[in-house]
Amino acid sequence: MPQEIRKEFLLFPNKRRATAVFPNVDASAADILANLDIKPHKTVILIIGGADNIDEKLKPRLIQLFARGIARAAANADAVIIDGGTQSGVMAMMGQGVADRGCKCSLIGVAPLALVSYPGSPTQPPVSLDPNHSHFVLIEGGEWGSELGTIFSLAGALTSNVPGVAILASGGPKSRVEAVQAVRQNISLVVIEGSGGLADEIAAAWKARPSLPDDPAMAEIIADGRIEFHLLNNSIEGAERLILRELRGDNVLYQAWETFADYDLNAILQQKKFDRMQATILALGVLAITLAVVKQLFAPPDKSVNYSSVWWWLRHLLIILPIILTILITAANRFKHGNQWLLLRASAEAIKREIYRYRTRTTYYGGWAPDQPSPEQQLSRKVQDITQAAMETEANLSALEPYDKEKGFPPYMKQAEGGDDGFSKLTPDRYIEVRLQDQLGYFNRSAIRIGRRLTGLQWAVWIIGALGTYLALVGQQIWIAVTTSIAAALTSFLGYKLSEDKLMKFNQARTELVNVRAWWTALSPDDQAAQENVDMLVEHTEQVLKSELDNWVQLKQNVLAELRKAATAADSSSKR
Repeated sequence: MPQEIRKEFLLFPNKRRATAVFPNVDASAADILANLDIKPHKTVILIIGGADNIDEKLKPRLIQLFARGIARAAANADAVIIDGGTQSGVMAMMGQGVADRGCKCSLIGVAPLALVSYPGSPTQPPVSLDPNHSHFVLIEGGEWGSELGTIFSLAGALTSNVPGVAILASGGPKSRVEAVQAVRQNISLVVIEGSGGLADEIAAAWKARPSLPDDPAMAEIIADGRIEFHLLNNSIEGAERLILRELRGDNVLYQAWETFADYDLNAILQQKKFDRMQATILALGVLAITLAVVKQLFAPPDKSVNYSSVWWWLRHLLIILPIILTILITAANRFKHGNQWLLLRASAEAIKREIYRYRTRTTYYGGWAPDQPSPEQQLSRKVQDITQAAMETEANLSALEPYDKEKGFPPYMKQAEGGDDGFSKLTPDRYIEVRLQDQLGYFNRSAIRIGRRLTGLQWAVWIIGALGTYLALVGQQIWIAVTTSIAAALTSFLGYKLSEDKLMKFNQARTELVNVRAWWTALSPDDQAAQENVDMLVEHTEQVLKSELDNWVQLKQNVLAELRKAATAADSSSKR
């Protein structure tokens, strides 16, 4: 049950009515929000930055940014906005922007009670609450900055199930603390470059990477922050689109996962079709030989067979089976499900590799500068190159079935070790957990499964071969054709599955990944912080996975021709 918190309704001279709550020091964010009665929201915008000392020359441009860019983005994204709530600096600009656009967003101001004046306040400090805010949280405190804990506890509660973004314009020492808190709560930070103060300091430090500033707070912002920049002189519409993109998630990454999901799904479907086709061809080949032996041993002469008898149907089945086998072999050669499966799987894994490079901001995703393609542009181009290359191959022989995102998106990510959401920026340790360790687990499980299957099938081949020898010794040579066809089918299945080769490749890839992890673990903390070593960690891991996949694809392509020969041989045997 929410704690009882004193609540008042403030009526400002501009006739705007606001809800104000006065929580105790031990009041939780949930209790405060329950008493505020804010409207349901889909996103959260946190405004941090200059309350005063903003360059007068910049104010007209900043006012436009807040009124036309941020307020419009908030309305479109159904956002609740949080700031310091006073009638000064960026907070007054935000309030005026919301009022001018008639935005129905909840605008929450959080301030120390002893330092602000409002309608009906017992004292009249020089700093007034902004009359365009809809809600206020006035906390116990006698100095500026004492409200920051409440601001970020509210931000944390409000963003628990919805996305949020912090917008920094100008700013001083207090804003530095706010920016650090936003980074620590994994809230993306949009910095208005050219607005002066802290915003320009962050922009300058960002451009100086990979070296980090001596100031610990600034170093943490640059190293750990999810930062986007908007030049104050750029278009207001660009700022709106940037904010909406941050609030609605990384659309480029989402589209990359969406493309991966489509290719992954269709690779699985083509693999199933190919498996069924090959299994059917092998099974029908064995069946045809078995029925031919049964007919030769037990069937009466053809002239004495009645059309309604079993032997009449067996005779015609032996005529039909080779025809069916010929159709299936022709269909397999025509539709090339095996080739499509390999090409789609290779493309899906190539997209996944680019996604993990992007999420770690390594290699060509990490050295972004205003005059270079952004990481989002790089990812978009890479995915486009991969898909275009795929569509110029046999993967284009059939339409791609779209992945049903109702089943979960991106696919299988929730099964990854560590519960990866597929979208968060990855630190090196997190990358090892959700990518390297996850692949190690896959190779371990697969190696065990393949080893068991390989052992079982090899024993089956040996036992069937021994049975054929026994039949020959007891004068039942005619059945040797059946045992030979079964053994050949199992051998062909083993060759198609590449069980032995795959086991070797999986063990090799597993060993190489263990070595990469050991190399990283052996580095000193300073070396682990060096960007070139982070790049090496990600690139070596992805190259190991790429090499394993490339080798598998090459082996699989080589065995397809052998499978066609085996299928043709089975067809020929059934005709005899």
